[in-house]
Amino acid sequence: MATNPANDIQQCIQKCQQTAQQLESMANQETNVQVKSMLKEAAHHLDLCIEECQFSVEAVQAPTM
Repeated sequence: MATNPANDIQQCIQKCQQTAQQLESMANQETNVQVKSMLKEAAHHLDLCIEECQFSVEAVQAPTM
């Protein structure tokens, strides 16, 4: 059974989105300014990765010439 790369990437994106949301939630509850900043930075980095992965999904789904 062949795997679908677009589905695999999409599943990874969803897991990363959940993790980014968890990091944001933790940051919002954090009282230590340094820890809050690091958690928000981590979430931001995941958001950037997610954006790049979305381009990969589009590339995999694009018809080849």
